[in-house]
Amino acid sequence: MAVSPALYAQFGDGSDGAFSPTGTGATTITFDPAVLGLNPAGDNVFKFTTITIPSNVTILMPADVLRNKPVIWLATGAVNIAGTINIAGAAGATMSSVNPGQARYPAMPGAGGFPGGIGAYLTSAATNGDGYSGGVTTTGNGGQGGFGYNSNQLVPLLGGSGGAGGQIGTGPAGGNGGAGGGAIRIVSAVSITVTGNIYAFGGPAGGGLQGSYNGGNGSGGVIHLVAPTITNSGVLNVNNGSPIGVVRFSGTNLSIGGSVSTGFVTGPFYNPPLPSGVPLVKVVSVNGVAAPNDLTGSALAPDFTISTMSTVSVNIAAAYIPVATVVTLRLSSEQGNDATISCSALAGTLASSTATCTGVTFPQGVTITDIKAVW
Repeated sequence: MAVSPALYAQFGDGSDGAFSPTGTGATTITFDPAVLGLNPAGDNVFKFTTITIPSNVTILMPADVLRNKPVIWLATGAVNIAGTINIAGAAGATMSSVNPGQARYPAMPGAGGFPGGIGAYLTSAATNGDGYSGGVTTTGNGGQGGFGYNSNQLVPLLGGSGGAGGQIGTGPAGGNGGAGGGAIRIVSAVSITVTGNIYAFGGPAGGGLQGSYNGGNGSGGVIHLVAPTITNSGVLNVNNGSPIGVVRFSGTNLSIGGSVSTGFVTGPFYNPPLPSGVPLVKVVSVNGVAAPNDLTGSALAPDFTISTMSTVSVNIAAAYIPVATVVTLRLSSEQGNDATISCSALAGTLASSTATCTGVTFPQGVTITDIKAVW
């Protein structure tokens, strides 16, 4: 097949070499660019020569280690997936009677997806799921996530939205919403063959405690395969009982068997755009302490320890969010009341801006911080 120079550029230059993870026996590997020494530009576009995932290897792609952005794998050669790529959203936490407040944290989406909402707890209200058409809290359940895409060509490339948190019924704590599935585009100049699995489904809802309501399911994400020849005899799943995502094949010679989530679409081989200006907002420091590279949001292993009951400042960095947008910081506390703080408006440039949240008080115990910008 003849390929124009403009189209060939979309296959990358192979500068990241071959990606061929190995292991003895069943092996699970988190695809962490920092650990693998890949993609210092931080745009999540990886430029391989060939990609080979053996049958005994599972590749995990959680949002926290992949900069909360979709993943694009470019290959100048063949792509063979006999193992598993898992970019699915995590389940919402089911409330435990031991310490229900400690489980109130957003479920982790797959890379490019959006987190789930948090269940109501005592006097703290449930929250909606994040993302486009995210789940809305309702009396009697948590609602569900919506579809994570807004174009038939998947431009921009986005994952699924989160399900909402469950309301309080006769019990003390509603379940958390499931997270949205992530989004991955795999592009090859030669061929893509899948005999294994690619998972991008939304996470299931978490259960409420003692008569409270469950959260909502996260929505499915996106699997997009682009190559002159695409062969599938494996499993491509963007629907695990949650709102369905999208599987799209863009190629000239298609042989689509195996198990593919319903609603998949096919199309001609085309020039997929690379991401430009993917929005990002993150915490960079709390009370003068720099944030770790990978924020986990885990109640069991907190990212920060605050040794004061006084108010502190939280510094925010953003990219490709309009300047003057007001960032919102939400605190979901294990022991105290939840709080929502409006931070200063973003200042700087579209490509790089900052904001400061002042007068922030963290109650005793674990507090999960959720940051959001809406424009």
